[in-house]
Amino acid sequence: MRVRNSALMGIAVVASEWVALKGPASLVEEIAGFFVAFFLTAGVMITNDYFDREVDRINRPERPIPSGAVTGKQAIAFSAALFAVGIASSVIGPWMPIAFPLAFFSVIVSLVYNAGLKKKGILGNAIVSFNVALPFIYGSIMVGRPGSLMNDLFFAYAFVANMAREVFKGIPDVTGDKSRGVRTFAVVHGTKIAGLVGFVLMALDVACSPLPYFMGVAGIGYLIPLTVGDLLLLHSSFAMAKRPEPRVVDKEKGEMLLGMGVIILAFLLSPL
Repeated sequence: MRVRNSALMGIAVVASEWVALKGPASLVEEIAGFFVAFFLTAGVMITNDYFDREVDRINRPERPIPSGAVTGKQAIAFSAALFAVGIASSVIGPWMPIAFPLAFFSVIVSLVYNAGLKKKGILGNAIVSFNVALPFIYGSIMVGRPGSLMNDLFFAYAFVANMAREVFKGIPDVTGDKSRGVRTFAVVHGTKIAGLVGFVLMALDVACSPLPYFMGVAGIGYLIPLTVGDLLLLHSSFAMAKRPEPRVVDKEKGEMLLGMGVIILAFLLSPL
């Protein structure tokens, strides 16, 4: 389920609701928003493992399916249950006619990606990054406040940051990806170029991240945690670019995820 990643997505939706409303949403809308992102992300993670089970026998033999701890049928059944809970949660809120189909569309796109588009390299990375950034506008839609400039800016920020993360994530999996014809950036251009491109993308994103403050749509409460989160992202990105090796990337991915979590806090505090 990748609980940390799934929880981060749920928190991002709740933060999006708060920022759009400039204050707390109703408890029901907050729980529903968290559930949509958490359960849909968890379901996508499991189906990704299902479709990657042969590659993981090479790259990640310790994962549940290749290790034999979970069968493929059990994984599909569990992911279907998670999808059902997530989709059902999307009907709550004043903009259900948009929120529900958007959640459903996100699932379909993710499944198409897992089933085959993952092999298309940058196109696949863009699809994943769209889904990762979606919570920052999805929450505003759930509470009936679409079009919030801060939410839209943060959608773009999250999209580029995750594009960098996706490029880095391809580095440890080069051997297995090559065997399955998966054309990640690291497979096509090599791990050194992938590390450099990932760092450049992250550095450009970090350089643009204070824009909401200077545009007057975020307060000082945004800048302080943003600085901490940006430093974590830059440090982990630089480490991976300097040594684009599986062990280093696997180690630094945790710090990058922590940085993204701190930046979600900055987003949440942006009205202050």
